[in-house]
Amino acid sequence: MNENVKNRVVTILFIIIIFGFSIINIVVKDTEISNTERRKLKQFSDINIKDINSGKLPDEIENYLMDQFVQRDTFRSIKTFFKLNILCQKENNGFFKVENNVHNLLYPLSSKNVLNTANKINNIYDTYLDETNNIFYTIVPDKNYYLADKSEYLKLDYNKLSNMLRENIDSNIEYIDIFDTVTATSYYNTDAHWSQEYLLDTAEKIAEKMNFKDRINSEFILKDYNKFYGTYYGQLADSSIEEDTLKYYSNDIIENAKVYNYETKQETKIYDEEKFNTSMDKYEFFLSGSTPLLKITNEFANNDKTLIVFRDSFASSLVPLFTEAYNNIYLVDIRYIKSELLKDYIDFKNADVLFMYSTLVINESGSLK
Repeated sequence: MNENVKNRVVTILFIIIIFGFSIINIVVKDTEISNTERRKLKQFSDINIKDINSGKLPDEIENYLMDQFVQRDTFRSIKTFFKLNILCQKENNGFFKVENNVHNLLYPLSSKNVLNTANKINNIYDTYLDETNNIFYTIVPDKNYYLADKSEYLKLDYNKLSNMLRENIDSNIEYIDIFDTVTATSYYNTDAHWSQEYLLDTAEKIAEKMNFKDRINSEFILKDYNKFYGTYYGQLADSSIEEDTLKYYSNDIIENAKVYNYETKQETKIYDEEKFNTSMDKYEFFLSGSTPLLKITNEFANNDKTLIVFRDSFASSLVPLFTEAYNNIYLVDIRYIKSELLKDYIDFKNADVLFMYSTLVINESGSLK
């Protein structure tokens, strides 16, 4: 094949590929949601022609074309493979892989946000709590904590974070250290959260420190539910990562407990199968996901005790293990409800109180209200 023929063939193939993809992109119906990225994709109807004078129109068109490009996930995987394996870069969009486990770069430590967390806890203590309450706080480590000390990846100064909270949270609020109750394998490979199957030691330590361990007598049965792809899976876009299995502990107490959602005004179960089937975030199987205020009622409790947990999403899979010990458990997420509104819903008198926040939220606590 002479040089002219070769050039013509290459040119024709290039034209076919370019126009072929263009035609396919025009013909194929727009996709509304990216399940791997856990977000809504830009639609053609979102493009506002009025923005032409502001200069935003080209950006809107570019974002639409990028979101709706055919085989988008395939090309994202190719890009990730090229960056990590050919260019030998350490991360992709802030996400990186250690063996089969996906991590999100969390660095540096924000002293301002750590102090803000302490101030929020102290404010709730000063506003609602007194000597009738047993009050504790704990810190949930993100899985980067368990990277080897000699790891080439940057991570927070966890000792400094813990010490800052100890020094600034009111001394009447007792600290429960749970860092040694979980390990690197306690977390989902494809998600930020810990897996409930590894939380019995964590639950036991908290129960012992808060003095309700003797009220949990029923055995837990571990059940496999379904394959699970967490939010980190789509963010890294590495198709070589294996899926997780969502497992959960259950017993008659947990199965019969009632969960009231003050936002939706609906009653659900502790484990929400509908959320697993319909939500982009499958971790919402646990207590239906992030919501301002929930109340778990155990009608078979042999006491009238109340537990109030100020929490983020990590508590969703841990708190169900406390169900037998209390008549009522409130889960409060002050990222979604102002703390001054709580007096309208919760009687704090004589209640046990646990502040439970992950290092992910503590280091980015601007969302706490």
